[in-house]
Amino acid sequence: MRPWPGWPATPTVTRTAAAHPARSRRPPPGRKPRGTIWAGRARPKLWGQAYFGLGDPDRGSAYLRDYYAFTGPFAETIAAANLTSARAIRDLIRGYRAEGCDELVLLPTVSDPAEVERLAEVVA
Repeated sequence: MRPWPGWPATPTVTRTAAAHPARSRRPPPGRKPRGTIWAGRARPKLWGQAYFGLGDPDRGSAYLRDYYAFTGPFAETIAAANLTSARAIRDLIRGYRAEGCDELVLLPTVSDPAEVERLAEVVA
């Protein structure tokens, strides 16, 4: 069974393509090679996402541990990445901007409408 159309039918084809990567990347006859992968196409948007909890950081981290409990120990890694200070949020925004991020979604980890107001003050 092929995972998708065009998947090599035999292991021999796979080994051949791997052994000759330049040959496998050539454009079909009659097509000109492109300068870059996005030449002639619009660049896709780069999105980012982060969690924040400014009012009650411990409550926000507890929420993330509970929400991601199905990931096992990785839930602690996610909770540790919860942005809990104005400086951490500003640094994150600055970093994503420097990398060309088009949209950054900041998700509150505490269900208090005041969290959004705190965030507005930080990014103003």
